[in-house]
Amino acid sequence: MTSIAIMNSKGGVGKSTLTMAIAETLAEHHGKSSLIIDSDGQMSVSLMMTPGRLLAERAESNLSLVNYFVQKVLEDKEVDWPQFVCREVSDVEEIGGMFLIQGDMDLPLLEREIAIANKFTHMRTAARELLTAAKQYVDVVLVDCAPGISVMTETWLRECDQHLIPVKPDFLAISGLEYLRRFRSRNPEMGFANQLGIVINMMEPTAPEDRAMAAHLREDEALHCFDAAVPMASIIQRASLFSQESRSYLAKYAGAPGQAVRAVTHELLERIKAKPEIGSGTHETSPIAHPTPAPSPPSPPPVPNA
Repeated sequence: MTSIAIMNSKGGVGKSTLTMAIAETLAEHHGKSSLIIDSDGQMSVSLMMTPGRLLAERAESNLSLVNYFVQKVLEDKEVDWPQFVCREVSDVEEIGGMFLIQGDMDLPLLEREIAIANKFTHMRTAARELLTAAKQYVDVVLVDCAPGISVMTETWLRECDQHLIPVKPDFLAISGLEYLRRFRSRNPEMGFANQLGIVINMMEPTAPEDRAMAAHLREDEALHCFDAAVPMASIIQRASLFSQESRSYLAKYAGAPGQAVRAVTHELLERIKAKPEIGSGTHETSPIAHPTPAPSPPSPPPVPNA
């Protein structure tokens, strides 16, 4: 029903971990389904949420995000997008409604080929078609973008409905905000995602420097900082390591860090609701929840367990 590009021009701000935490909280606490698109060549969110064995098997079968764009843009083929969706997602026990299009380390090579073929418009069209189709079947599409302004990242920033910016409260990460603000002002006719706001992430609550930087961010009302800040905590760091044994949501996101994640997710939903033009679509029978499309039931189908 809506799509969100999660991106900061500076890396190392906990973007992928936050993407995973939001998706799992949406499913566990709000009953919301999500499709995560891993558009970072490091494949961090894919590795956090899916067994490495399965990622390798799907890569061998050419079922990554890069393969989708290769077929759709470079080879100009009709693409059955649900085949690229992985359904075995998350190590949280008895969680459902989470899906993934896995990343690929060949992403920079794809961008080079797109540039050589001068198919930037084709890439935006392919991304738009993917987002439009996916939003008919899940509540939220979360795109984990690579840091910096690359061909792929710019595509998502211009085609997604919303943009969420994780920021670590340090000088370099905050400097990245100004870079992003200047880029956003260029070529307004090309469109740009609505800014949902800033999530202060990886904050050291006892560090005076972090508190000062966080206060500086909150003073700028144009940044629309979220009320809660996600702290730097070992529980969050462990959450980013995929567990071969399933674990409960509360064990994965325990204590104050988990409370902060839930607060951020709740506020995220409130901010989406505040935009009447976003999230007004209707669900259909999900082709990503079933191996083959089923006849449309009168209400959305149940999503399978991960």
